[in-house]
Amino acid sequence: TVAGLLKKAGYRTAHFGKWHLGSGPGAPMPDAYGIEVSKTVNSNDPRWREDKIPYFRAHSTRLIVDEALEFIKQNLDRPFYVNLWTLLPHATLDPTKEQLEPFLKLSPQTASGHLGAHQIYFASLRDLDTQLGRLIDELDKLGLKDNTLILFSSDNGPEDIHIRNASHSAFGSPGPFRGRKRSLYEGGIRVPLIARWPGKVPAGRVETRSVLSGVDFLPTLLKIAGLPEDATLGLDGEDVSDILFGASRGRRKPLFWEWRFTIAGYNINRSPMLAIREGDWKLLLNPDFSRVELYDIPRDPMELNNLADRRPELVKDLAAKVLAWQKTLPPGPIEPAAGKNDYPWPKD
Repeated sequence: TVAGLLKKAGYRTAHFGKWHLGSGPGAPMPDAYGIEVSKTVNSNDPRWREDKIPYFRAHSTRLIVDEALEFIKQNLDRPFYVNLWTLLPHATLDPTKEQLEPFLKLSPQTASGHLGAHQIYFASLRDLDTQLGRLIDELDKLGLKDNTLILFSSDNGPEDIHIRNASHSAFGSPGPFRGRKRSLYEGGIRVPLIARWPGKVPAGRVETRSVLSGVDFLPTLLKIAGLPEDATLGLDGEDVSDILFGASRGRRKPLFWEWRFTIAGYNINRSPMLAIREGDWKLLLNPDFSRVELYDIPRDPMELNNLADRRPELVKDLAAKVLAWQKTLPPGPIEPAAGKNDYPWPKD
């Protein structure tokens, strides 16, 4: 793991916030992953119990930032690595009255007094922004601005309003892209990545050519920390530190995805089970080839022009790669609706 390798190199390591890597009997705690200090939720850690603390999720980002800052202040004389995994804007969103106040003007025009989904979402997002701003301000006050890399990202596209615990608040936007959370279309897998390191990462730059992934974090952070990459690890990702520092290039390794379950929401967002991105091309398919879709992403980012019939050799090549990758995955349940976008059309 990133934390484990950095710990061996002398870094102090910590994780605060959402864990979600297992809870219940026998589930490993963060220290099994090389993390020395932690306080977590969605885990076996009993200290933060969302069901026991009123408005815990609404206040959670402040609590998580507080823990991170306390750890950092205790380790100013040593290199450190911190995972700060927020709960927001993940459902269930339940902002406080004070957090909702700036957005009362967005109230639905009803006599019932119901809150609008955009009110709830904006109030939650505003607090997330406020607390992360406080974190950055404190790092600057501690004199850490010029030697601290901050990476801000997310794990998937916005939640779908058809999911029950988000039916009151799923206002997040995938922008122009097709798909939302769980979908392998761009709206489900394309997420923000914001990097801050004054003097190292060019400020204000927007990179539109390079394709990065979460699997790139480990080799990239090893490179930045001056540590050798262990070839025996067989990493899926690649070092993209040059891109963070200003380069613009294509990636060297393909990216793969699999989703074995139902995709909530509208049929147009329901992607096939598998996807591969290599260069400009993205292939989505089911293992039985019942659906095959090929898109030139830079020229068709909304994934509306399926070119599979026009490029059979490319389909064959990409399909072989993603199917070979799928065989390396551990077995697990596959829901009957996985990869399907059937619609119950009316019949005579």
